[in-house]
Amino acid sequence: MTYEDVSYALIVLKKKLVIIALILFFGMAVSFQLMNRVINNINNAILPEGATIIYLSPLEVMLLKFKMSLIVGVLLIIPVIAYYAYSAVKSRLENKKAINIPVSRLSLLFIGITALALFLLGAGYSYFLMLPLFIQYLFENAASAGVVATYSVAQFISFVALTTVIFGLVFEFPLILVILLRTGIVKRSTLTYYRRHVYVGLLVLAAIITPPDVFSQIIIAVPMMVFYEMSLLLGRFVKPKHQ
Repeated sequence: MTYEDVSYALIVLKKKLVIIALILFFGMAVSFQLMNRVINNINNAILPEGATIIYLSPLEVMLLKFKMSLIVGVLLIIPVIAYYAYSAVKSRLENKKAINIPVSRLSLLFIGITALALFLLGAGYSYFLMLPLFIQYLFENAASAGVVATYSVAQFISFVALTTVIFGLVFEFPLILVILLRTGIVKRSTLTYYRRHVYVGLLVLAAIITPPDVFSQIIIAVPMMVFYEMSLLLGRFVKPKHQ
């Protein structure tokens, strides 16, 4: 690689980093203005009746709003980074004639829309179904022990926001597996053979991130198991491109 090639690559990389930084900043700046409404909506929708929420330090609410706006900004740049990474890998592999990845812009648009729909589905499941039941259960469990529920606003809102984002990302599982099957990186027979191992792993993961009770584990593990089975079902109709 010549000096001119290196210089050109650095210029292209700089432009991409600038675009990513601008999208991140724009997402944070816009979402930061809406965080008061978001925090109020979360409190009204998920905070159990009888529980109170407080702030423990003068900057706690401000830092919370910054943290949540940062999450929004990161979510906005993930598709951009994924596209840049895909373009770089595709170009490198095709230059080396290692593999041809003929993916049209229409296919990329379809993948993007599907990924967005799955993320919203997972976030909606977490926010409107799982979290209200889960937090209400924890509240009642603590109340039965004579404990008064007083939550820190930063910890409570952060828990709700991060859990919602995590479930949104977890619901991308079928799309990721379908892409892996389509590209031939993973075979459906392999996914089927290790089904039981995956189920055990999902239950262990659910046990780690939830309190030690069956209800909490099921409400988290079951959607992931369902999506794994959906991926196996879709795998019947997905053929690797090189075949």
